[in-house]
Amino acid sequence: MLDIFKEGFYNLRKNIKNYNFKEEAANLLTISRLFSPIFIIPFVYFNKMKLFLITIIIFSLTDLFDGYFARKYKCVSLFGKYLDAFVDKIYAASLLFPIIFFPWISRISLHLVIIIILLELLISIINLYSFYKKRNPYSTIYGKIKTTCLFVSLGVVYLRKFIILSNFYLIIFLIFTIFFQILAIISYYIQIKKIN
Repeated sequence: MLDIFKEGFYNLRKNIKNYNFKEEAANLLTISRLFSPIFIIPFVYFNKMKLFLITIIIFSLTDLFDGYFARKYKCVSLFGKYLDAFVDKIYAASLLFPIIFFPWISRISLHLVIIIILLELLISIINLYSFYKKRNPYSTIYGKIKTTCLFVSLGVVYLRKFIILSNFYLIIFLIFTIFFQILAIISYYIQIKKIN
């Protein structure tokens, strides 16, 4: 995996040096999400929720368009795939951790968020193990649903800062996220076993 990242970053630097931004548009958008904690965490800490909301929209759009540009310019690569998976974890963490340190949700919801963080860490460990063993893991349907549920749940958590929203709906979304995280873990484990 390190070789893929080394080669990917070498090509990225070379293309930027040669002003070949079209080929690297997707990767540059993906990399921009690495900076999300620098903006998101302070905005939440200082209760600058309008700036936080604008930041979230911008970073979410980069997630939407990086795949679009990769397909449009036919530059889908293993480097881009691994980079996207890694950066998405950083982005999710930058949204999850402020909830623990600056809670504005019920204690039950907070405990569910902590479980979600632990399960995300477990999924990351499984992915790292798979990369270390030089496997080529692919995202399962459960993994994709899990990611969607995760970001919808986070959206609902932060939405409660702006509007009155029943805690019941938040708990339902968080439980769905945990359910699909567990299914994703099982599916990734089965995938690794099949490869072995």
